[in-house]
Amino acid sequence: MRLLVLGIGSPFADDQAGWFVADQLSHMESIQPYINNGTLRIEAENRPGLNLLDYLQQGYENIILVDMVKTNLLETGNIYKLHAEEIIGFSGMLSSHNLGVSPSIALAQVLGINISNISFWGIEGERYLPDQEISQQMIDAVNLVTVDLEQQVINILQK
Repeated sequence: MRLLVLGIGSPFADDQAGWFVADQLSHMESIQPYINNGTLRIEAENRPGLNLLDYLQQGYENIILVDMVKTNLLETGNIYKLHAEEIIGFSGMLSSHNLGVSPSIALAQVLGINISNISFWGIEGERYLPDQEISQQMIDAVNLVTVDLEQQVINILQK
């Protein structure tokens, strides 16, 4: 069993959420054995676009993506949990990036790449411009997602 957690983001304000989750998760003592034995890989990517397809083809049994979303549907800090085809059908904008997660996953599916092993954690954000700071609501949500993901990662890898 191999699991990838990929924090997606940019260096701007709330859009750092995926990076922060990946960083915090990578330092949690409870998952160090999985990192050390190679069953868990935690990465952070700066707006991967089509490079996301490369990760999808590396033989991971499970892939968890974490990114800021801006849907304007709910308040900053709201957490979305989606799986495989739900990512493609999500009615909100799934990324602040030029080619975001949703179109990349849709393209992967069209190309015949397996997407059934992908789950997505999106955190509603509002700040993503270079001159803005990360919001307290986003920091709080990052902490919640990190704790939830810690348990999910352990559950997946103990199967």
